[in-house]
Amino acid sequence: MPDRADAHIHLFEGGFQGNSFVKRLGMPIDEAVCYHSLAADHDVKAALIVGYADEPWCEGNHGYLVDMAARYDWVRPATYIDATSPPTVNDLERYRSQGFVGITFYISGPERVAALKAIPDVFWDWIVVHRWLVSVNSKGEDWTAWQHALDRHPQLRVLVSHLGLPPQVSHPPSPDETRSSLASVLSLAAYSEVRVKLSGFYALSDPGSDFPHRAAWPYVEALIDSFGTDRLLWASDFSPCLDNLSFPQTFGLFSHMPFLNDSDRAKIEGRNLLALLDA
Repeated sequence: MPDRADAHIHLFEGGFQGNSFVKRLGMPIDEAVCYHSLAADHDVKAALIVGYADEPWCEGNHGYLVDMAARYDWVRPATYIDATSPPTVNDLERYRSQGFVGITFYISGPERVAALKAIPDVFWDWIVVHRWLVSVNSKGEDWTAWQHALDRHPQLRVLVSHLGLPPQVSHPPSPDETRSSLASVLSLAAYSEVRVKLSGFYALSDPGSDFPHRAAWPYVEALIDSFGTDRLLWASDFSPCLDNLSFPQTFGLFSHMPFLNDSDRAKIEGRNLLALLDA
């Protein structure tokens, strides 16, 4: 297998404090040291770090990622952006000098949807010119808010996290149910620079530990039909994933999918993201 690249991990000082295996340990851990070991074992050459700073326990995540970018050559950090208070272009220039390669949004609910639509064009122009990646966590109809920015800036390189978070299922949905659940995400395939992360399967199949998550496979097939395998990215969702499965299972499930061949898996597991980062 060629080199891998991970499109969605988290690194927090002291470890992730949400519901996860890390929190169960009852003590701070160095997630970066842990991931460094996993990356070496599984040929991961680059990882997009999805910043998050929307709660008191992680409000210093930006500064921590600056330190991690200086320490590890596989770190490709994207800093958290609050859509209700976006940074200025001068702020973005400073972030770029600190080693960041993108930004992350968590868009949920009418207030943040409205705030996203109100972000000025000068902000998006800078993102496009510098070819930054825009990692997004959202779900349902909130994905349609991105059409507002993409219509004016079709070169935005938006990365949809966790297949767009369609409903968790215990049995494979029908084709009609699948496309209905993914409708707002599938509509974004019309924009050539939008990609989708194949991640967070533990949140899509019930139970979350049901490797290789066959119940969620119809979602993947629908995304392939609309986006093709050139626009799909493996992402582990480290470290939250560890509460349900092992790190190698986050990409190991692709070898169980009969509709993916070796070339498809090589692209999804690394080649596609490495090409984005090189660009």
